[in-house]
Amino acid sequence: MPGTHVLREIENVYFSSPSEFDAGRYVLEHAPATPTCDDIEVMFTKLKRQQQVVSGKALHLISQQRDNCDREFNEIQSIREQLTQTLNSCRNAREQLRTASNHLTVSTFVILANFRKRQLIRSVLKSLELLRSLRSVEKDVAELVNKKEYFGAIELIQKSRKAAANHKEFTCIADLNVRLHDTLYMTEEKLDSVLASICYNFDENTFRELRKAYALLGKTQSAMEQLHMHYSSAVNESSVNAVKNFVDVTLEMKFQDMCQAVPTTKAPICLLNLCDNLFLVMKSYYLLVKWHNKHDEEEILPNSSNVVEIEMNVSREYIRQKLKAGLPKMWNDVQGKVSIFLKNSGLEEYPFEKFIQMLGILRKLTQVAEVFCGDKSDILQDFIKTQSVSYIKNYHRGRMEELKLFLENEGWEQCPVKSTFNLLNLQEFKQFKKYLNPLKSEQSFIKTQSDGASSISQDESVCINKYFSEKTRTTPFDMFKNENVTNDDIFGLETEYDQSDESDDDPDELKREFVDENVDRTNESPSKIKDSVIVTNTTLSVLRNCGQYLQICRYLPQISLEVVMLMNQLFDYYFYTVHLFFTSDLDVASTTLYTTKLSAVLKRISNSIDTSGSDNEKIFVCPELPTHLDMTSEENLHALSERIVAVESCVFLAKQYEFLQPYLESIVSQHQRMILEHFKDNTLAVAPDLRQPVYMCSASKSVDARSALIAMSQVRWDVKNVAVEHSPYVDMITRKIQVFTLRLENISTKVSLNVDVLKSVWTMVSKFIVHLLVEGFSNATKCTNGGRGLMQLDYRQLFVKLEKISGLKPVPYQDYVDSYVKAYYLPRNELEEFVSKRTEYSNKHLLALVTCACENKRDRQALVAILENRDSNAQ
Repeated sequence: MPGTHVLREIENVYFSSPSEFDAGRYVLEHAPATPTCDDIEVMFTKLKRQQQVVSGKALHLISQQRDNCDREFNEIQSIREQLTQTLNSCRNAREQLRTASNHLTVSTFVILANFRKRQLIRSVLKSLELLRSLRSVEKDVAELVNKKEYFGAIELIQKSRKAAANHKEFTCIADLNVRLHDTLYMTEEKLDSVLASICYNFDENTFRELRKAYALLGKTQSAMEQLHMHYSSAVNESSVNAVKNFVDVTLEMKFQDMCQAVPTTKAPICLLNLCDNLFLVMKSYYLLVKWHNKHDEEEILPNSSNVVEIEMNVSREYIRQKLKAGLPKMWNDVQGKVSIFLKNSGLEEYPFEKFIQMLGILRKLTQVAEVFCGDKSDILQDFIKTQSVSYIKNYHRGRMEELKLFLENEGWEQCPVKSTFNLLNLQEFKQFKKYLNPLKSEQSFIKTQSDGASSISQDESVCINKYFSEKTRTTPFDMFKNENVTNDDIFGLETEYDQSDESDDDPDELKREFVDENVDRTNESPSKIKDSVIVTNTTLSVLRNCGQYLQICRYLPQISLEVVMLMNQLFDYYFYTVHLFFTSDLDVASTTLYTTKLSAVLKRISNSIDTSGSDNEKIFVCPELPTHLDMTSEENLHALSERIVAVESCVFLAKQYEFLQPYLESIVSQHQRMILEHFKDNTLAVAPDLRQPVYMCSASKSVDARSALIAMSQVRWDVKNVAVEHSPYVDMITRKIQVFTLRLENISTKVSLNVDVLKSVWTMVSKFIVHLLVEGFSNATKCTNGGRGLMQLDYRQLFVKLEKISGLKPVPYQDYVDSYVKAYYLPRNELEEFVSKRTEYSNKHLLALVTCACENKRDRQALVAILENRDSNAQ
């Protein structure tokens, strides 16, 4: 029950004088007629509750009036002493008058009268001097305030008011007392103004004088309350002043509206100005707390029973707790202002470098907060994370649109770079050389994680503490005003790249991003090139974007996984586009060209492709097939050079991603590494598989399949004797391959055809030829043992020549033809097993095999039934 309600229930008679009212008797008289224990207990509880409330209320009132009571008691003591002195003076005077009346003459009384007049005149002169001094109090107080002698000014006013109170008999003194009261009020206003200025620039001497002055006024605690209000106002005023200089509108605006009105181009420098101003307020408060802690240690006295000392200790403890609680409160106000600015300043439109600078400013601000009040800035950190994710996604959309434009207009020509080129040669990865150098220990990766930790290091703490010194006139944000400052300097990270790490033996051209390879390959066979790097301008653009993304990971490690996933999307889009562009004219069966993982990757990426251009939920917009590429000309082997550049640049890009994997795994959490491993094993590792379908588009046109099949159909396979000469179609196919070789030599002058590329191209040529042979062999309606021998002779002769031309030893996929031809010789049981298990052959091929190999009609029907059953199961 509230105390006020209980007081209202108390009867007025209980407040009567004890001499006139007996409370005990009154209660007994008003007790129930037949009281029970419960009634008495209820009545007792009620009276006890009322007594407690009255006692508490009285104690509260006494506490409130304690200072007045003590002051009045001192006045009473003073009056008592004065009365005692007056009484003694009167007694002495009467005694002396009695003696004078008995012994002195008239002339003596004249002397006494003159002495009395002199005393009166002296009193008048003293009063006049008092009046003169009181009239000059205002001027003297003003001079003391200007000299920052606030204690002396208040002391002078109080002495003057006390003197005026002692001479109320003078009418002019009464008027002066009113003026002194006004002077005191105006002086307190001046003190409050100086107190407010402390919020922007703490001065130890000024504050000490202010504190002494307020102590003299008896307003130490109220002054501290007022000072905290000034600090809150200082945060608001500093925020407004920092922003309004960048706003063209002159009308009164709310802070949020002002932030929205700041032009995007000026927002980064406005944020810097805002943090700079707010730091000065935080520094002032930090110095205030530091001064109080030091002052308390100096002022604390030994244990004493003195009541005044106890009150001073209580007041000192109150102020200490108030200041301590003010640290996190002020930081919350500061980060609230910064958060409002970031929410309304168009953060997503910042240029990338300005965004990185913004992260640096906020990182420095959180470090300041940790030194200021030990706060980890979780609110601001979460906001930074949310806004940064939003920014990088918006930035990523722009990069994806840019990548789409680049890919659609890419000429797929090889950029001239050294064979040792990798991503470390790009400027964007210069700062990562230490972490990506395979010769360095894993400690570098461990340090990467510690670099982005939320808590600051001891060195950083010492550095920030330096700015909180009263003698230091700079702020932690001054470094951002230096145009030569690097991102590593901004984020307090050590320079990863050391020039001493780079070999002095390397020529200067190796240290450039792109190096022209002045190597004449016109007379060099492409098969002799053991190693080369094939990249396009778009490949380098993707790598540069990755370097920028990794900068964000270094400076904001809490969103590393999100950023890495966006990097992976760049690769996905590049990979998918290469496949889309350069397999669009694939005219052979793709069953054996696509591995399981390749098909899965393409399906996964295609689920994110918006083919209609209207589905905003899709991650990618499907690129349009290029019209500037000639993929029909036989002279350029149906754009084989462009296909090679596209695929090999994709393979190179995958290798660079794999090169980054250890570093990427080091900057994400332990439980997130599985995502990166899955991408590496199921996407990056699949990049070389793209060679088969893309190169097959050109390889399948190296030989005119229709002419070859017609030539094979003209061969008689039902001959009785084994031929000693191969069939004419072998020479025809060989000539086509030779033409392919010459054109491939021409391509080698444009593209660095290394061993891997050549092997992949010739492997696809071999794959196409073996399938062409099997197709031609399966068209034979009749085939004798002599014909089967001719088949073996033909394909062996063809492979011998293909081996000499291509340089492949042995030519791959020979077994595909060899097994098919030898299957003609298999007995019934083994032929059935062959038909059942060799799924790489089509039903048409196997049906032709069964038809020619089985002379027994029943066996032939049984094997045909097996094929039909397999076909139905496949469907």
